[in-house]
Amino acid sequence: MAASRPRVRRSGLTTVELDGEAVIYDDSSGELHHLNPTATIVFGLLDGTATIRELSSDIAKAFGMPPEEIEPQLRSLLRRFRKAGLLEPATNGG
Repeated sequence: MAASRPRVRRSGLTTVELDGEAVIYDDSSGELHHLNPTATIVFGLLDGTATIRELSSDIAKAFGMPPEEIEPQLRSLLRRFRKAGLLEPATNGG
């Protein structure tokens, strides 16, 4: 099974960071999204190059936590990003 790589941040979003938090304006829907500091860090990492496992490992090291505790939380956050329309849509059934 191939390693899962999260989708990249969607174009058409305007992101402003202040004091470690982000506010994202979706130009197409007019919606605003507020990200806490941890979600802001994760959103900034989504460039399509790292797998979920690699991201989990990096985040775990940064926060001094076991990767197996981070991965389920990361997957949940990515689902929320996807549901909010903040990530590029899947292509070719992927």
